[in-house]
Amino acid sequence: MIKGKYIWKIPEKGIVSDNEIFKVLLENRKIRDYETFFSMGKEKLHNPFLLNDMEKAVNRIRTAIQNQEKIMIFGDYDCDGISSIALLFRALTKAGALVDYDLPDRFSEGYGLNERAVKDIISSAVKLVITVDNGITCVDEVKALSDAGIDTIITDHHEPGEILPQAFAIVHPKLSPNYPFKEIAGVMVAYKLASALTSDYLDELIDLAMVGTIADLMPLENENQAMVNLGIERIKTTTNIGLRKLISFSNLDIINVTAIAFKIAPKINSSGRLNKAKEAVELLITEDIKRANELILDIEKNHHLRKQLTEEAFLVCEELVNPDDLVLVVASEKLHEGVIGICAQRLVEKYQKSTIVITIDKDHNAKGSARSFGDANILEMLNQNSEFIDRYGGHSQACGLQLSVENIEKLRNGLNHLHVSEVNPVLKADMEIYLPDIKVETIKNIQDKSFFTATYIMRNLRVAKKQILKVKHTKLTLEIDGYFFDALDFNNLEFYYNLNLGDRVDICGGLNINSYRNKDHLQIMIKDIKTDEFQVYDYRNSYDQNLDNLYEYIVHYSDDFVIENDDYLKKITQDKAIALLPKTKKYNLNQIVDRVELGKIYRYLEKLKTFKLSDINQEKFDEFTLNTALGIFLELGLITLNENRYQIKLNSVKIDLNSSKIYQKTLEKYHHITYVYQNDLPKLKTYFMQILEE
Repeated sequence: MIKGKYIWKIPEKGIVSDNEIFKVLLENRKIRDYETFFSMGKEKLHNPFLLNDMEKAVNRIRTAIQNQEKIMIFGDYDCDGISSIALLFRALTKAGALVDYDLPDRFSEGYGLNERAVKDIISSAVKLVITVDNGITCVDEVKALSDAGIDTIITDHHEPGEILPQAFAIVHPKLSPNYPFKEIAGVMVAYKLASALTSDYLDELIDLAMVGTIADLMPLENENQAMVNLGIERIKTTTNIGLRKLISFSNLDIINVTAIAFKIAPKINSSGRLNKAKEAVELLITEDIKRANELILDIEKNHHLRKQLTEEAFLVCEELVNPDDLVLVVASEKLHEGVIGICAQRLVEKYQKSTIVITIDKDHNAKGSARSFGDANILEMLNQNSEFIDRYGGHSQACGLQLSVENIEKLRNGLNHLHVSEVNPVLKADMEIYLPDIKVETIKNIQDKSFFTATYIMRNLRVAKKQILKVKHTKLTLEIDGYFFDALDFNNLEFYYNLNLGDRVDICGGLNINSYRNKDHLQIMIKDIKTDEFQVYDYRNSYDQNLDNLYEYIVHYSDDFVIENDDYLKKITQDKAIALLPKTKKYNLNQIVDRVELGKIYRYLEKLKTFKLSDINQEKFDEFTLNTALGIFLELGLITLNENRYQIKLNSVKIDLNSSKIYQKTLEKYHHITYVYQNDLPKLKTYFMQILEE
């Protein structure tokens, strides 16, 4: 049995046929007219002047351009922040502004406008600062700039705090009651400012706005979808040299939302994770082909290094995990700060628990990244343990924190004394389908429409083959009614180790097209797997190290497990999964179940006539054998016990051993162990399933 990580929910009951799939996807996304939806363009982009303070911000920038005042754009190091800087820098440069850009040191400064940046700005003759994708919580920093005679225009989309900075202007959708759509990325706010300033749609910048919108996981609806429609078409013929280089180095078969989300955006993000975000900004603003060629090689190097660091860090994390904790807290000097958030998320997914991953630098400063499991609120957990933390912030699902090394263990203890809900998170699927009926053309059409989040439930698939790809990925070959399909699970081997050939499983996941030898095949991208089948893992002939990769709830079966647990059948069947280990031969049941051998024990005791346990030669019988035999003799009335002294009871009547419950139970265990260690796996699976049914 494999317990799913998620609770699967689908709006549509029953199996959806191939010709109905696209219709159901549209209904689930509340799209009434898909042709209109995927052709939405500039007419759906809202008036930028509906954003609060937009006119004030535009007038201030125009004054700065007219007077050739130096303008500083201050951004963020993720893909949204990097694309925001690049977009606004290009727009202001084209408008004739004297402009420069800066962003924080990810490791020493963290997110947002900071004290170092403020000092640099004040000393560099800057007269106007424009924040992009940050600034709404930078109250002290904005005040310091204002006190130095420098105006600040904040463009941001993050949650405002209770106190707003006293900026010259704040352009923020959530602080704009007249703006009809609040869920736009930082890059879209920057685009709105640029288009308001130039009274233009800025076609040459639409691709950057699209990339940042997709990367920041904004909902693809309303003007976000319009920008994506425009941006996907624009990027195919982009004049941005940096974007062209990213596309050419990504080997894309098709340019759609999936390609941007999983190929382009991660490369930009990787530079930010390694504190090299300025390289990514420069790539997106340069007009020098030679420089772009140099930068793309650096970006690729950063991306490969980030992936390598992630794998190394995750192995370190797994060594340190205490799976018995309710909230996992992992800390090490060996973790690269740029990947601790990724590691935290992967631990959440693997162990199904909220997780904090902490890196400790050479100066013994501890910095962590926290992620929630399911509906658990990691921010509230930190609130309840704030006395152990120097600084923290974020939202219910993800947080960053800083604390002293001495308080790490106190934080772990505090978190693990909270009442933590372990309700599985919900995985929303679009529908259930029967795989053999699904046409390649149907999934191609869905991919072309960029429904990369389309999720399906597929049932009763038999595991025909399993393999490990590139050390860390799982590939399954699944069969249903004579049709075979490949299924992939990236950066995860748990299904490789926890599925047996022949297991029948249900899968929740996506579908894409794998083109192999010029032939297209459907391919499943696994999100979750369940099976109610009884699973038996056979390690009887050798203690395989792979045993350590099995789920915690799987019973480790051996002869001593059966002997030491009277409720062994209940333990075996309650989770419907056991791993058969080699015999330990710790106990010799033959001395108990064989009448002749049991008689030898009785005759030895008979010579003593009356005795205590301490009177018996301990080398002659082990403790288990002696105690079991004494229990049988007591039940049969062959001996009596009074105040720790046993007395042989003379009895000439023939005794039926089966009248002893202890003997019957021991004989039952003996037969059970013998059967398990003498039969092949198919017979044993049938055997255990019969026990389960009974």
